Amino acid sequence: MLRLLGIICLTVGCTGLGWCWKDRLKKGLEEQYQVWRILKMMENEMTYGKAPLPEVCLRIAGRVQEPYREAFLGIYREMTANCGTAFDTVWRGQMEKCTVRSALPAEEKKRLLELGNCVGFMDGQMQAQMLEQQIRRLELSVGKQEKELADKGRVIMSLSIMGGVMIGIILL
Repeated sequence: MLRLLGIICLTVGCTGLGWCWKDRLKKGLEEQYQVWRILKMMENEMTYGKAPLPEVCLRIAGRVQEPYREAFLGIYREMTANCGTAFDTVWRGQMEKCTVRSALPAEEKKRLLELGNCVGFMDGQMQAQMLEQQIRRLELSVGKQEKELADKGRVIMSLSIMGGVMIGIILL
């Protein structure tokens, strides 16, 4: 009786582990959607609002959730303090802080951190074009992730349940 209870607990634990792994993939996709919305807001503010980068960051900070809100406020504060720091350095520092616990895939984190190099130009039109390129890349990545999530989710859940049952059988 005790063995059977142990096997059931082991199977449920393995299933829970698979569920958490699948949930982590789903959170990564949701964060990619959030980054996509942020980039679209930046592009719109630059294109239609004709706002400079510090002002764009302040406006976006009022419309996004944490941890990005604090990052954009930090960028605004550092850029308006006139410390002479380049935008890409400020961007990278703030985004590194806010993506420490992020579920974003490593490739998307890298692109987000390098976005400051692409956007730190004086020409507003060039900034908007670079953002548009980044948005297109992110859309392709999100599309790929969506397709993979359905397949990977089924595989992860199947393997975790089967793994728990297999370990239970071995322990019998």
